[in-house]
Amino acid sequence: MEKKLENIEHPGVVEGVSGRNVLVRIKSRTACGDCKSRSYCGLQDVKDKIIEIETSKAANYKIGQKITVTLKQSLGYKAILLGYIVPLVILLLALIVMLALTGDEPLSALVAVLLMVPYYVMVYLKRDKLRRTFNFHIKE
Repeated sequence: MEKKLENIEHPGVVEGVSGRNVLVRIKSRTACGDCKSRSYCGLQDVKDKIIEIETSKAANYKIGQKITVTLKQSLGYKAILLGYIVPLVILLLALIVMLALTGDEPLSALVAVLLMVPYYVMVYLKRDKLRRTFNFHIKE
């Protein structure tokens, strides 16, 4: 029986330490090569990404130190839902409804795309809550 993966893990390098925060650079090529969750993770197409991790042990980390960062796999699925699935559903529903109401393809496409603006504004306004939800941890 295969062991179920509970966390998504990426190796990284400490880029900076400030107060309770550690800035970590993730090199996704090396991180995603053997990762079982690479098909679900938005980091797979990014060469370098810097993430900020809040930890009470920030003073223990030094610039250049190699560490492993983790994120619960269930949060990866939630990120996919909020970042890809919900916008796609809004876009398709708006397109279908507008086509049914007006029959005008360019107008329907424009309205569907414009409906993405309120969604992403809402996501932007909720960024602090999302940041608390989608928090990385340093693997000890």
